[in-house]
Amino acid sequence: MVPNELPAGIPPTVLVVDDSPTFLTALLDHLASRGFLVLIARNAEEGLMRAEFGLPDLILMDVVLPGIDGFEACRRLKCVEGTRDTPVIFMTSLTDPRQKIIGFDAGGVDYITKPFQIEEVMARIHTHLALRKANRELQQMCEQLNRAKAELVQNEKLAALGALVAGISHELNTPIGNGLMIASAFEDQTKEMRGQFARGEPMRRSSLDAYLNNASTATEVLVRNLHRAADLVTNFKQVAVDQTSAQRRTFLLAEVVAGNILTLLPTIRRTPYQVLQDIPPSLMMDSYPGPLGQVITNLVTNAIIHGLDGRDSGTITINSGLEVDDGVIMTIADDGNGITPDNLLHIFEPFFTTKLGVGGSGLGLHIVHNIVSDMLGGRIEVRSTPGKGTVFTLYLPLTAPKH
Repeated sequence: MVPNELPAGIPPTVLVVDDSPTFLTALLDHLASRGFLVLIARNAEEGLMRAEFGLPDLILMDVVLPGIDGFEACRRLKCVEGTRDTPVIFMTSLTDPRQKIIGFDAGGVDYITKPFQIEEVMARIHTHLALRKANRELQQMCEQLNRAKAELVQNEKLAALGALVAGISHELNTPIGNGLMIASAFEDQTKEMRGQFARGEPMRRSSLDAYLNNASTATEVLVRNLHRAADLVTNFKQVAVDQTSAQRRTFLLAEVVAGNILTLLPTIRRTPYQVLQDIPPSLMMDSYPGPLGQVITNLVTNAIIHGLDGRDSGTITINSGLEVDDGVIMTIADDGNGITPDNLLHIFEPFFTTKLGVGGSGLGLHIVHNIVSDMLGGRIEVRSTPGKGTVFTLYLPLTAPKH
């Protein structure tokens, strides 16, 4: 095997741009003998054309060329999507260090000084081809991680919708159950009255008054419970629309918080913890209630799963107040376990969790941080003392930035 010969597989393509026939011939022979596919060009214009259609893996570019010089050719290559990431190694007999700086500024990755040793040329070529391969693999890994992250985020959204459905069924049980019980009792009383009429039995005035009073009471209870059910459906419908979209609208902060807490009631009621809300009822925002609701849901859920885990009792408090610069400060605090200083440093990092393998994806607080800082145009801070609880503080503009 020739030294530095490539292993079996698809050989890399190298484009050589040089106006010297001697250098072109020498490089063509050496590269071809080592298994490379070689493209050649005698000036920058020809080199740009061959690069566009040939998409080489690496370019050896002479600096001094007729017409456009190598620096300008490199700049143009970096402006084209197909050749933007192609490594360009400059070849020159110039020894001025300023020329090298210009070359690196133009997008070059290395310099070879003429006359050169072919072993040096091959070593640099192999090095930059290996770096490009590593960069491509790294990009693929990043893309895979981003896809996995997107899938996990989608799963969290589906989980939130699942909690919403559970909340709907749980909360509607009470008014519907009450209404059904009253309607059934009134139906039985009506059947009894109808039977008396059918049998021709005399009816006392007191019995008719009792029936009418029961009818009035039943109607009142039915109407009240049906209104309650209608209000719940309307509330859940708005929360569902907000959770499945990122539409901007004006809203009362207290209503959005209450609506999202309502969807968590089935979870909260299975714990010995309570959630308290203290938000000015007239606090109006022009923002994105869906993403904001996801932030609230994630922080409250995080407090239940992590902050109060293992405790016999605990309180989660949601407060807010106006800032002087047209913003709102919202705090979501618990009086639970707290967070250690080491974990506090990594709390917003993706995939960081203290419950790996037991249901924690490590994305909840990362999603919260991204939503607050990007979509809502605010910032989030956290402070915690082990054994004394945790406080998340949101600084949000009343009018969110447009997206």
